[in-house]
Amino acid sequence: MTWWRRPLLALAVVLTALGITAATAPLPAAAAEPQWWNRGTIPLYSTTAAGGETARMPDGSVRTYLAVSGKPAYLAEIDTFSSKVLRMIPLYVPDPSSTEQPPDTGAQGAWGVSVDKRGTVFVSSYGFGHVYRLPWGAESIEDLGRPSPRTSFTWEGDTDEQGAFYFGTSEFFGPAPLPGGKLFSWDPRTRQYRDYGDWGATYGYVRSVEYAEGKIYAGLGPTTALWQVDPNSGRRVQIPPPAGMPTDKYAYQLENEGGYLYVLFAGGTTAQVGWVLDLRTLEWTHRIPGYAGQTITTADDRGRVYLVDSGELKQYDPKRGTLTATGFKGGSEQADKGGLGAGKGMGRFTDPANGHETVVGATAGGDLWRYDTVTATGTYGHLDDLVGTPTAPRSLARGPDGRIYAGGYFQGGLAVYDPATTTWTTHPYAHQIEGMSAHDGKMYFGVYPNAQLWEFDPARPYGTGNPRLLFDLKNEGQERPWTVTSAGPYVAVGTSPKNSRADGAVTLYDPATGQRRTFGTGLATGAHQVSALTYRDGILYGGTLGCCNSDGSKHPGQAFALDTASGQVLWRSTPLPQEQGIAGLAFDDRGRLFGQSYGTVFELDPASGALLRSVQEFPYAWETVTNFQPRAVNMAFDPGDGMLYTTNGTTRRIDPDTLTDSGPNYRTTFADVSPGPGKFYVQGGNLLEVKWY
Repeated sequence: MTWWRRPLLALAVVLTALGITAATAPLPAAAAEPQWWNRGTIPLYSTTAAGGETARMPDGSVRTYLAVSGKPAYLAEIDTFSSKVLRMIPLYVPDPSSTEQPPDTGAQGAWGVSVDKRGTVFVSSYGFGHVYRLPWGAESIEDLGRPSPRTSFTWEGDTDEQGAFYFGTSEFFGPAPLPGGKLFSWDPRTRQYRDYGDWGATYGYVRSVEYAEGKIYAGLGPTTALWQVDPNSGRRVQIPPPAGMPTDKYAYQLENEGGYLYVLFAGGTTAQVGWVLDLRTLEWTHRIPGYAGQTITTADDRGRVYLVDSGELKQYDPKRGTLTATGFKGGSEQADKGGLGAGKGMGRFTDPANGHETVVGATAGGDLWRYDTVTATGTYGHLDDLVGTPTAPRSLARGPDGRIYAGGYFQGGLAVYDPATTTWTTHPYAHQIEGMSAHDGKMYFGVYPNAQLWEFDPARPYGTGNPRLLFDLKNEGQERPWTVTSAGPYVAVGTSPKNSRADGAVTLYDPATGQRRTFGTGLATGAHQVSALTYRDGILYGGTLGCCNSDGSKHPGQAFALDTASGQVLWRSTPLPQEQGIAGLAFDDRGRLFGQSYGTVFELDPASGALLRSVQEFPYAWETVTNFQPRAVNMAFDPGDGMLYTTNGTTRRIDPDTLTDSGPNYRTTFADVSPGPGKFYVQGGNLLEVKWY
């Protein structure tokens, strides 16, 4: 146990990443200082490779490059046939002279890794939108910078014969309204970016870019679109999607081989699907239902490629539209886990040990596999030399066992802190938890994407089947489960909609029967996300977020009451029209209903939703906000001292009678403020325990 005199200040970049501006007014003095302890770094680590590429280098060797997510992410260079990790290069080049906002602290990961014919590696990253370049033989990586001030993501790209790099972006930095994603190139001769422009705000993502036969192909989303662009003139030709393709998909990944463009359409409310485009005619020829992306091998002299379909390596003939199974799914154990997954860094090479043609690939979890096409045998193994990287905390909650559960961003694992012993336990958990809650002795995790709900029983060993996936809400058009709460016999889940939808939803799951009901209409007017839930006497009370919709619209935060037995919406209200979100709700022991937008706390009449009173702690510029994390607000009443505890960039201790904050105010992001003297807060990457009484 370590005693600290003064809490650490949370890093500004953490608040920026949450889309939140901290209060700048002086913080009120506390009447009595609580005890507190810094419990150290939350041990969330993962080996997660979003992007990868395998290529033959100028010296004849074969290299696999994987971009491993973290703080910062790094580029791993791997000898493909020995599985030796040669080096791990941080995707961060400090620049004290930079004036970028938000300031760059290194890539958090990268979906795009491309290798040109000269062996130069390009990495298009997310977090701060930088592109990195590693020339063959170079000792260090170059940071090519952010292509525009608003670029937050640079997606998968491709190179041409001269080494120019083409890629797409999302432009999520800066105030509303958000522009569309853009198409860029970087020219090694001029060392400058070229901006080819966007396709409008409807297309926030230029998600994948491929260069083929003298043209650029740009896959857009979240509204389905594919375009051909001339790299010299910038002239655009729209390629209509395949007949019957839903309009809510991303043209997610593009691969060019043998005169065909392989396109993975993903996202939306229906299953992902692959299609093959004839580049000579620009006509769609064949559908590949089980195509997993992310890369494919080079084509043989008959145009055939290897790809991953339904977890299995298969050979595909684009002329006939036929798949030939190899039976290789990574071995029996990996087959039981779903097989090879998305094929990262796939390629077809000659194994120097035996001269056999060998198909190689990697996985998101840092595994490398090889399949010998001559002997029809394969190997699959983890790259043990890859270093797991720390990932940012994404969620925090107290479990039924009294321990504190922390989930990480992207595939950040699961860390559990035991206050009784002041020790940590970590578990592999390759899912991003947005909201979680204890209910009837178990823990429930709300996971992105597709608004999944998982159940974990702390009384049983962590492992196969524990936690287990209960369901997802993809068919209901839901994406992020921002709030999970115990609601009488139910687990209640409040969600954001997919980018193609406007309405968030409430789902009631009954663990006793396994049944669930989803309510997606009538909760609020206008586009919205369900951002807060609380329960009392058979009624579920909710709050919505209206600021940050995929269609760019903005609406006031609204409150509602739902009868959990009948599903009837009893009332709706807009208590604070100037506030575009309600992110916290809680009852006290007298039946009073309290809420919080971000900078304002208030009381509602639980019978009607009418506003009774409010106190603004600080103004919040909702009109400029484009991304708000509802779990920046964490609100609960504590009968132990009769106070409301909440967060909004700092800790808050609110008197329910006066709505005044008695402090002290420690900087924080995510938190667990459930009843009990000790409460827990994320501060940077650390866990802060505060004993309030």
